[in-house]
Amino acid sequence: MASRTSSALEIRKLRKKLRQIENLERKEGDLLDEELTKISKKTEIREQLLQLLATAEDDNESFEASTQSNVTNNSNGSSDTQDFEMSAVNITVVTPENEEDDSYVDVESVDVDMVEEVSTPRSTDFHPQVEEVSSTANVSPRKNEADLTPERGAQIEQNSPYQVSPRESIHSDNDQGRIPPKEKTKTKKSKKTKNESEESPPVSVSSWREGMFYLTELEGHNDLITDSDIQGTTLVTASRDTTIKMWNLEEMREVRSFGGHTGSVNTVVLLSAESTAKICEVSGLPQTEGRIIISGSTDCSFKLWCSATGKILRSTYTFSPVTRVVYHPVAEVFITGSDGGKLEMWDIHSGKSVQSLHAFEDSVSALQVNDICLYAASVEGLIKVYEIRDKHFICVFESGNVRSTDGSYLCCRGIRGMAVRDDVIYYGDDGTNVKALSWKSGLVHKLGNHNEDFGITDSLDITDDILISSAFCLDTGLGYINVRNSDGEKYLASLNDGETDRIMSVCCSKMAEDAFAVVSAGVQLKVWIKTSDSRYIHSDARQVKPSYYPRLTKPPRHSDVESDLESSESGSDDTIADEPSAESQSWTSWCTIL
Repeated sequence: MASRTSSALEIRKLRKKLRQIENLERKEGDLLDEELTKISKKTEIREQLLQLLATAEDDNESFEASTQSNVTNNSNGSSDTQDFEMSAVNITVVTPENEEDDSYVDVESVDVDMVEEVSTPRSTDFHPQVEEVSSTANVSPRKNEADLTPERGAQIEQNSPYQVSPRESIHSDNDQGRIPPKEKTKTKKSKKTKNESEESPPVSVSSWREGMFYLTELEGHNDLITDSDIQGTTLVTASRDTTIKMWNLEEMREVRSFGGHTGSVNTVVLLSAESTAKICEVSGLPQTEGRIIISGSTDCSFKLWCSATGKILRSTYTFSPVTRVVYHPVAEVFITGSDGGKLEMWDIHSGKSVQSLHAFEDSVSALQVNDICLYAASVEGLIKVYEIRDKHFICVFESGNVRSTDGSYLCCRGIRGMAVRDDVIYYGDDGTNVKALSWKSGLVHKLGNHNEDFGITDSLDITDDILISSAFCLDTGLGYINVRNSDGEKYLASLNDGETDRIMSVCCSKMAEDAFAVVSAGVQLKVWIKTSDSRYIHSDARQVKPSYYPRLTKPPRHSDVESDLESSESGSDDTIADEPSAESQSWTSWCTIL
């Protein structure tokens, strides 16, 4: 037991070192010799981690076999059934057929965010044991997971939110030649607004899981791609190489490169034709046949570009490095976020600052506009919602230590990405789950986002009732994309070719009636197109089948403790911070609605 504990601590230490290296590799500017030395050890550390994980898995299997032997081969002369029941505190069994049981909760059909919790022991195995729960007194050994047929797996998934499912590899199903079983779509109950129809057309699960994607990698940037935005067949990307590029996805080629920034470009926004026309009319800028592109950079400026000509329409000096920029069409202002936590509002007519607000203590990591509200998040882990009234920020919500619907506390981690739909804020951090914050009620529920125990979520996007989120496995160094139906949050599939590095930005758009594009940007720039229209299938594209991870179909439970690796990169690599206690942190504090 002592060796198992020692191995778990070593695994935790190596994971912390890998995350420090990941952050150093994405650090702008020259690195110190000590930092370069750390980065050079990444491959060695990752190989050591994978060896430890494999050893831990073997040890756990031996431990489980020994436990089962003690259960079945008792020496007290008592019956096997009695002895098994007495030892069943760590082994429970689900009976998926027991659909009529009152304790069954269909988490996909309830109206509220509360999910019934099932407390289970935590395993130190890299592939945690999937446990099952029975409401009857009689307990029987569970069926071998290897004997689970695809048809039986589909039936279990449909009938029980806590089903037994074989653990999938992080690599794409394309390598194994497997086709995920077709799943029947389920009718979900959801709240409708007055303007919505009683029934919305459901997203086809089979079209995502059994369809084919055409993957094309675009080349042009010579450094890390930090941000991306897409509308129809037009894609724009921002890079640490100081440039913005525009791409035609129908022809899969670079259309134009925009040079003018002198520092890393952190954020880019492609405005609609309607917003472009409005800005040109109000600001007095010349009408353009193209679209306006907005970019923000560490050179303390944000710029407006004409996509048709590549010319700078306006450049505004902000006195602070710009991390995020958005356009608020209702208030007719631009809003920037800085690396010092400042939010600043700029009048589109005069180009002058209207209001400056020190909103956070650390860098602004995400800005979103939805209706009249501005949603802002920071590296310190806070989210604030503002209404813009008479060109002033009016704070209507501020998150503290938010309360989870499942009763578990939430670690306060730096927020990396955010997407907003209606009154729900989806955000990602250094935990394995995507968090969904219903900010008007101050409650958070979680969506599983990794097929592994440890991971990072850097970016999210919502369009056409599709929610996509990036996922990065710290242990293997590979990234992939999870796809959900935003109306009901049902997991559909994952895009994973087994060759993608960490994804810093994701975006998606409907290109045509029968063509949907998903873009992943980071070290590589990849376009995943779901279509049967030959116009959008490039000659260099390769076919990739979507992956399907049954683990992501289950709601995170109280026992699914996320990585508690220390978020701060300061201090010695050998120092592992203890998990904060309930007494030292106000974990039960409610969100504050101002």
